[in-house]
Amino acid sequence: MTQYNRPTQGRAASSRFGSLENERPAQGRPAQQGQRQQPPRRPSNPPRQGGGVPSRGPAGPSSGALPRGFLPLVGACALIIVAGLLLQGWMPNGFMLTGIEDRAERPVAAQVSEIHGEGPIRLNEIMSANGGVLVDDNGQTPDWVEVANISSRPVNLRGYVLAKNAKAGNVFVFPDLVLEAGQGLVVYADSTLQDEDGSAELHAPFRLSSGGDVLMLFNDADVAVDTVNIPALSENTAYVRVDRDHWSVSEQPTPGMLNTEENYRALTSVVQNSPVQLAEIVASNSKLRPDGSGVVYDYVMLRNTSADVMDIGGWYLSDTPRLPRLWKFPQGVTIPGGGTLVVYCSGLNRLEDAGHLHTSFRLSSEGETLTLSNAQGQPVDSATYDLLHTDEAYVRGSDGSWSVDTPAAEQ
Repeated sequence: MTQYNRPTQGRAASSRFGSLENERPAQGRPAQQGQRQQPPRRPSNPPRQGGGVPSRGPAGPSSGALPRGFLPLVGACALIIVAGLLLQGWMPNGFMLTGIEDRAERPVAAQVSEIHGEGPIRLNEIMSANGGVLVDDNGQTPDWVEVANISSRPVNLRGYVLAKNAKAGNVFVFPDLVLEAGQGLVVYADSTLQDEDGSAELHAPFRLSSGGDVLMLFNDADVAVDTVNIPALSENTAYVRVDRDHWSVSEQPTPGMLNTEENYRALTSVVQNSPVQLAEIVASNSKLRPDGSGVVYDYVMLRNTSADVMDIGGWYLSDTPRLPRLWKFPQGVTIPGGGTLVVYCSGLNRLEDAGHLHTSFRLSSEGETLTLSNAQGQPVDSATYDLLHTDEAYVRGSDGSWSVDTPAAEQ
């Protein structure tokens, strides 16, 4: 397997990525001193006066002569072609060739021989058009890349590198972070660099193109160990690794987990007996439970049925069943034992005040399905309601059944 050295973060691309700045075609050699000039040859059979062959003046070019400057031009073109081939050979798979653009004036990705994962860490899953499959701590839905530890032992990712090309702005260096055996790790690709704390989310300083892109993984010894040529992907569709040498487009993403049918079912099947449950839904609110600014919004109320404080930071709430991770609770949000928490479904996506949270989506009074998921993205509860009139509530009874009733705020 050909080894490629990784680009140096913070520096200009080294000569291994090719540079034509100092290359120029060689100049023609001057005639040697003392070399005698040959006089022009006289035609042996000069044309007759009035014949059909035009006469040639002494300054005209001879028959078959090349235009002046033709040979240097051919030499320069040959040099450029050879240099381009060398650049493509030096360029790791997927690295962008600087200065080459397509008709849409976007960089064109170089496609070269792929490197397939050889070490314990490999590229595992990619989403370049995230429409709500995964939400970060800021409530945004950036594109993401997943690496996975396929070995049977923990691996420290410190010094591993994700790179799109040799530019420092397209390089992400992993922090001191241990990835357990069989575990996946998501890196958000949103052009914001966040890698100082291994316990926090990881954000790379580059984005991915939904029209197709390239990515490369280096290990801590600066050796390229994996590459992928990402095809064009539609919204919420993932590019997943099937085995060592093959990838496929999938509508069953498993962020943070290995790409198996079992893991997908685990992410989409409702976990039973969660102490935190959906308790009340008001989808046409005119006066109930105003938020901190005194404005009323539609809302969902959660209830903690246990006697212990429940930390739901990193959990999810969604009104779209196929996107259970549509909105994410910020870290540090808790519900006391036997207590409740109201979440306003305003579409404002306000996360600053843990006591007055606002989701990124709104409720429809004509009916929807709400899903509550844990921090692993597994649904723990769901409720489907039909038409709700103004200030009506869909209420969960003590036996777990649902019915349209008077909101708890008015009881």
